[in-house]
Amino acid sequence: MSIRMSASLVVVLLALLTITEGMSLRGVGADLRCRCIETESRRIGKLIKKVEMFPPSSHCRDTEIIATLSKSGQEICLDVSAPWVKRVIEKMLAK
Repeated sequence: MSIRMSASLVVVLLALLTITEGMSLRGVGADLRCRCIETESRRIGKLIKKVEMFPPSSHCRDTEIIATLSKSGQEICLDVSAPWVKRVIEKMLAK
């Protein structure tokens, strides 16, 4: 394998790892115990179209918060320990 091909492969793998940060595996069809593989803690409140909460169950011991972004429709898993996410959860439970 040439150096150029190896470097290209590394770049592609790094790009894939970057894209999956905070992503939900719900739409991928993967049969995993939990829907979220990583969570996002940065404030993205204004970009959110819809928020869904999944309480702990026999399949996943964690509470999972999945937000759908308004422009792209991408699903992002939110960090339930982030202060702004806690406020979103409180508003959801109040309704």
